[in-house]
Amino acid sequence: MKKDYLFVMTRKQLQVGILFFTVFIDMLGFGIVMPILPRYVETLGAASWQMGLLVGIFSLAQLFMLPFWGHLSDRIGRKPVLIISIFGTMMGYLTMGLTRSITIMMVARVIDGAAGGNISVVQASLSDISTPEERSSMMGKVIGAAYGIGFIMGPALGGWLCCHYGFAAPMLVTAGLAAMNFLLIFLFLPETLRKKDKEPEHTSLLMLLKHVEKKTYIPVLMAFFFFVLGFSMVTTLLVLFFYHRYGMSEQQTGSIYAMFGIIAIVLEGGLFGLLSKYVCDRLLAILGAGFLMTSFFFIPLSWSVSLAVLACVMMALGDSLITPSLPAIVSRTTHEQWQGAAFGFYQSAGCLARCFGPLLGGILLQVNFCSVSKAYYAQTAFWTAAGFLVIALICLFKIPVRRISK
Repeated sequence: MKKDYLFVMTRKQLQVGILFFTVFIDMLGFGIVMPILPRYVETLGAASWQMGLLVGIFSLAQLFMLPFWGHLSDRIGRKPVLIISIFGTMMGYLTMGLTRSITIMMVARVIDGAAGGNISVVQASLSDISTPEERSSMMGKVIGAAYGIGFIMGPALGGWLCCHYGFAAPMLVTAGLAAMNFLLIFLFLPETLRKKDKEPEHTSLLMLLKHVEKKTYIPVLMAFFFFVLGFSMVTTLLVLFFYHRYGMSEQQTGSIYAMFGIIAIVLEGGLFGLLSKYVCDRLLAILGAGFLMTSFFFIPLSWSVSLAVLACVMMALGDSLITPSLPAIVSRTTHEQWQGAAFGFYQSAGCLARCFGPLLGGILLQVNFCSVSKAYYAQTAFWTAAGFLVIALICLFKIPVRRISK
């Protein structure tokens, strides 16, 4: 009996490890590409609008594919969908590393973005192999820690490889890691979806709402959208903010992004599981949104680098609290056989916000209601982002306490 128990635990740890590596590869690739992509396509003679399109088309492809992957995984199982999507990630990065054509690179970004929509399948898989009591901790440890480590290593690894081996090297290394992940999933990851739980063929948001607690799912979906909308605005403008306000270089600003990843690893990878045992996910999400709103408001008002960095620490804490809390709420209030579809629509809301957030931030950067002085640089954009977090807070307070309390 004891041996059987140990075998089950070992198998579960293997499943969690492979799912962790899947999210890590997605985030590592994102972190590697973003700092070097503009310069990379510039060497190919691309216009500035083409650079912007190459960045935005990734999230656009994710937006359309997230519900599809989640729904498909409910029908045919998690493992086949993960295999297909990881193969797409591998081919996308391989194509980007080998091509010198802007058109082909555009296609590669679409493939990579579409394949990167597998986060909803990973979340559903984690939900399959965890009990309701474990899900908050599981989401925090796997999703949060993988995001944090990938966010720390991605920009640093991309810059180092690009400096020593050229622009194609980071793409090819990421393709190699994706190939390794493909083999791990194909050879060692067992199917987590039980056959009796497979979902009917056609899924829509209206149909999904019949199988979730609407009074919880809809506010969570709206809160996630406005959270990501504000967060993507601020993170896009941080580099410009620190440069124009304090003359900080990209390398110095990169250390702040690395701090985000470290806080995510510490909090989401360990402390969040402990917190979730004593504090309900709804309250943790509210605290996270409150920290984010406060930091967005005070960052443009800071009169020194130290205060601005302190506000960024608060922002990182808020992100690390709300990011694992919301999917845990979704998991607990959705019927087991509809987990994939629920997470698919959930992640689609985030992708939609990531499409519009950076664009809106860039537009608002040109507007300042208070002053044209650099002392108030990007104030309008940051305060607009804080307003979006106020809306997210209102949505979170609409969630019934009794449905998700411990």
